[in-house]
Amino acid sequence: MSETAKEILYKISDVEKIIGVSRKALQEYDKMDLIHPTTKTEGGYWLYDEDALMTINVIQMFSMVGYSRKEIKEFLPTVTGFEHEEERKERFEEAIKRLEEKKAQIETLISMAKIMKDGCGLPKEVLKQMHDYKKGGTFGGSSNKERLEQLVDNLSKQDDSLQELINETVTIMMPYTGKLMLLACYQEEDPYSTVVQEKVMKTFEEWKSAYPAFVRAMEAIEKMESIENKSLFQQMEIFCEYSKAGLGGLEPSMLGDSLEMQLNHRYGEGTGDRIREMLDAFVAIKREELQKNV
Repeated sequence: MSETAKEILYKISDVEKIIGVSRKALQEYDKMDLIHPTTKTEGGYWLYDEDALMTINVIQMFSMVGYSRKEIKEFLPTVTGFEHEEERKERFEEAIKRLEEKKAQIETLISMAKIMKDGCGLPKEVLKQMHDYKKGGTFGGSSNKERLEQLVDNLSKQDDSLQELINETVTIMMPYTGKLMLLACYQEEDPYSTVVQEKVMKTFEEWKSAYPAFVRAMEAIEKMESIENKSLFQQMEIFCEYSKAGLGGLEPSMLGDSLEMQLNHRYGEGTGDRIREMLDAFVAIKREELQKNV
C-alpha cells in the first residue's frame, strides 16, 4: 500500500466516540464472531479500519430495531458484502420500516413528555386520573384502537398529498394541543387565577412558536393569517380565537369527535366552555395591563 493511501486505523476509544458503541459491546461482538478487530498492536490495543466501522454501524442499526445478535450474525455477511443484492435490499428496507416506526414512537413520547413536564405541579389525584385514562385506553366512548382505525379510515379517503399535509400540520401543533388539553385539569380554578393564567401563557408560547410553520404548511389548502408582523396583544387575540375554534364545538368532524367533545367526555360536560373562559380571561387581563401602561 502506498504512503498516500495509508490505511487509517481506529482505537476502541475512537470507535466509541464515532459510532457511540461501548467497549463492552465491542468485546461481546468479538466473542460472538460478529466483528473482530482489524488488527492488534504489540501492546494489545484493538484497532479497526473503515470497513470494520461500517460493519459495526450495521450491527448497531439492526440491534436498535429489535434483531437479536444471533439473528444479526446469521445475515450479517449478506448485508455487509456486495453479493446477495436482493437480500441486502430486503434487510435494509425492513430496517428502515422499523426505524421509521421507532421515530414515530419517539416523537409521540417527546410530545407526551412535554405535556407531562407541564403537569408536574398537578395534584396527585389528577395525575392518577390521567394515568388511569391512559391505562384504560378509552376516549370519547371508544377504545384508542377504534379511534385510530376510524382516523386511518377517514384519512385513506383523502389523496396522498392531503394526507401528508395533515400529518405535517398535526405534528407541528401537537405540543400546543397538548397544553390546551391540559387546561382542563384546572377547570375548578378561577379562570383569572395566577395558576390558570400561567398555564394559558405557556399554551400561548407553545402556539406562538409553532404557528408560523403551521401557516406555511397550510398554504396549500387556504390562506391563513400570519402573526409575524402583529403586536404581542394582537398575537394573543389571534391565539385566543384560534384556540376556541380548535376546540371544535359539539359536532363531530370527518376525523371524529371534536376536541371539545373529547374533553367533555373525559372531564365532564362544560369543560370546553371552562377553557374558553380561561382564554377570554387571558385576553382581558392583558388588555387591562396594556391600558394601565398607556
